[in-house]
Amino acid sequence: MLDFNRACLSTKPISTAINDLIEKAESPEENTRQYLGASAIGSECLRKVQYDWMCDPSHPSRTRDIFRRGHLFEEVSRQHFISAGFKFAPKEKLGFIAVGGMFRGHADGVFISGPELPDVGYSCLWEHKCLGGKGWRALERDGLEKAYSHYAAQVWIYQAYLNITEHPAIFTAMNADTCERLHLLVPFNAERAQMWSDRAVTVIEATLAGELLPRFTDDQDDWRCKMCSHRERCWNERA
Repeated sequence: MLDFNRACLSTKPISTAINDLIEKAESPEENTRQYLGASAIGSECLRKVQYDWMCDPSHPSRTRDIFRRGHLFEEVSRQHFISAGFKFAPKEKLGFIAVGGMFRGHADGVFISGPELPDVGYSCLWEHKCLGGKGWRALERDGLEKAYSHYAAQVWIYQAYLNITEHPAIFTAMNADTCERLHLLVPFNAERAQMWSDRAVTVIEATLAGELLPRFTDDQDDWRCKMCSHRERCWNERA
């Protein structure tokens, strides 16, 4: 007799047992940043920005591996750019410190020279992200600000604080499913950069004053809340 029921091998005892062991073996995460990072400021939830800054994160090992994957693919792309004739600025030129040391950021790269390309000028900022197939297609279809406004904020902040505003940034997205790369030009937007910079100051001032900023929604079943690593802490707060 044929069995047409599909197997779900990931739920078998051996798989779940090993994954449980891996999860338990992960060392606790610590919040080593004593400052607000530019990569966090673009979140739509101000309270999440505060928690990302001030609280120890809580991510399962799979999520941590996704972060590690991003760093791995960034380095792979970097080597491809170098082979293609692009030259990067040294690492010490990629960071900024502002608001009395409370707001900082470190760009993925700055191209100081490279091949002649349409609408590309040097020096220009480089930012790299690794996305799942669905997110990559959304970026390809809708552009950076619409698909990933927090990444656009990050780019504009880096351009402003590193004073690399004359030429558009190059934003590279790697499709984690297919290893395709998408490269977008992101012109500097002074108005947006100022808006996000002001937002950082708001978060810093409120946090130092002990003020908990509002959530972006009152619905704790919102899918973005369900995915947030601070969900339990946040909804146990009175505010």
